[in-house]
Amino acid sequence: MAYNRIIASLLTALVITAFSFMGIAQQNEFGVVGGISNYFGDLNTNTSFQLMKPSFGAYYRYNYDSRLCAKLQLGFAKVEGNDALANNYYQIQRNLSFYSDIFEVALTGEFNFMDYDSKNPKHYFTPYLCTGISVFNFDPRTTFQGEEYRLQPIGTEGQGLPQYPDREPYKLVSRAWIIGGGFKFRINRYFSTFIEIANRKTRTDYLDDVSTTYADRQIMFSEGGPLKVLLSDRSLEVGDVPIGTTNRMRGDERKRDDYFMALLGLSFTINTYKCPF
Repeated sequence: MAYNRIIASLLTALVITAFSFMGIAQQNEFGVVGGISNYFGDLNTNTSFQLMKPSFGAYYRYNYDSRLCAKLQLGFAKVEGNDALANNYYQIQRNLSFYSDIFEVALTGEFNFMDYDSKNPKHYFTPYLCTGISVFNFDPRTTFQGEEYRLQPIGTEGQGLPQYPDREPYKLVSRAWIIGGGFKFRINRYFSTFIEIANRKTRTDYLDDVSTTYADRQIMFSEGGPLKVLLSDRSLEVGDVPIGTTNRMRGDERKRDDYFMALLGLSFTINTYKCPF
């Protein structure tokens, strides 16, 4: 699978780089992070933070020098969106909702604005910028009449039906571009902490299972039964007339979904030294 090869390449590149520079490395860091995550997309068009969820992970950071470093992070986050919290009439009537777990492998580069060095007590803090890429797995679900359903296999926009050959079932693994920044503070020679806020601009518009237009209700019913129709158009739960007419806009496919993480990290530093001749 292509994404598995990407993950393997990221891991291999980082390990090779770390061992290549180990002889002159100032320090290597291992740590854990915890914080919050939030989703932005078709079910959260106003950048609302009403449904923030927990996130956590572990990471390895390699410091090339006092200004540049690379970080490999394994992370977990929860995201959620709900039309019921929107402030416009159409979204409230559309009445869609989702939640999903996200598992990511992220490789980022960091630039420290100030010198940051465990061996120099004067260089104990710095703001920084970070950017990189991640590969992540997601699986949108929803709750209907007390039961939980995975949305991707249902094909709520007609994915996989012969009547909609241009709508293939979306993949549950995607990529994201990471951009953000933070602040590092060294507690002592071996321990440090940081806070980081970074957005993930994904390559998928189906993090929330919403992207294009409503499919024909009769086709959906004949191919998948009433559940397929009811999960595609949930407006009857809040109104008397379904709004999901054929080809009516269900989501905005021009904009892809994002998720963001605000994390607090704790690092343990392994100082290495170059042996003298």
